[in-house]
Amino acid sequence: MGGVNIYCGSFVGEDKSGTKFETVLSEVAANDGSPNTKKIVLGILESINDADDHILISAEDAGELIFPLTEYLQRLRNDISAGDRREYCAVDLLKACEVAAEEKEPIAIVW
Repeated sequence: MGGVNIYCGSFVGEDKSGTKFETVLSEVAANDGSPNTKKIVLGILESINDADDHILISAEDAGELIFPLTEYLQRLRNDISAGDRREYCAVDLLKACEVAAEEKEPIAIVW
């Protein structure tokens, strides 16, 4: 799946910033010890199997992902070279999660 975009309420991610969202979410779940984070990520990734052109992440789940995504992004920035597509995705996904929690709107991941 390529060319994935992230939308949430008043937030519109950069063009194709969500292309690495599956990788980012998998790495977030692997690095976060919380069973709740793993459950949320697994649910999101499983929803892809039934989707045609988009999935939605509930505002509640998005709010739960703010802290693990913040931690992931910090670790990623310490370990990668500039221009890594995971960082590009993580920045927009984190912003979408923050907007979702604030505006009580779901995140749309559209391909």
